Amino acid sequence: MFKQRPVLVIAGALSFTSLPALAAPLAFQATYSVANSGLTVGETQTSLSYQAAGYTFQKITKANGVAALISGDSLTERSVGLKQGDKLQTQQYLYQHKSRRKAKQDQYQFTSATEIKGKLDQTAYTLKVPKNTIDPALIELRLMEDVAANRPLNYSITERGKLKTYQFQRLGKETITTPLGQYACEKVKMTRDNGERQTTLWLAPELDYVAAQIQHNEKGNITEAQLTHYQAKH
Repeated sequence: MFKQRPVLVIAGALSFTSLPALAAPLAFQATYSVANSGLTVGETQTSLSYQAAGYTFQKITKANGVAALISGDSLTERSVGLKQGDKLQTQQYLYQHKSRRKAKQDQYQFTSATEIKGKLDQTAYTLKVPKNTIDPALIELRLMEDVAANRPLNYSITERGKLKTYQFQRLGKETITTPLGQYACEKVKMTRDNGERQTTLWLAPELDYVAAQIQHNEKGNITEAQLTHYQAKH
């Protein structure tokens, strides 16, 4: 049976790219296969591109196989903003989830460095935020940079009209096998809701810290994504 929520959480944790320390990520394209309970249930395609001083980071996850027949599930996330030195900073964010049963959307823009205005489904909202707050998609590229540069892994993000703090823990090195081969990785994990939700990522230095594997454990229900394609765009 297709589990919608874990697949979408995995989608929100995908799309890592390559970069040297103290440099913005390279433009790239990547694909991940998503499985739940050992069965393939979806695929995520990601891309990062630059236009002058701006960037667009997009992730599209779709159910496939039997899961697609059951749910018709799809999720699009898009982060658009500015490249400021070695950092990317959100200006606009879109979260759009569609299935046969329901549709959800969160869309907002930064009106200043400390304020966002958006619409959650049909409800408008305004939220005051600290400087350097980012969107849930961009956190992935920030994490990529900071693991490579050995910086703290703490982030202020805003989603669903709320301000949240994400903190990742370094778990050391671990070698894993993926459809693209075997990689020695840096392992990091974020735990939420008193341990009931855990997201673990294996970042491969050989791939310039691209995430070779991502696992989400929600109350024992495990969904896993593995990298099946990666191409840096120079």
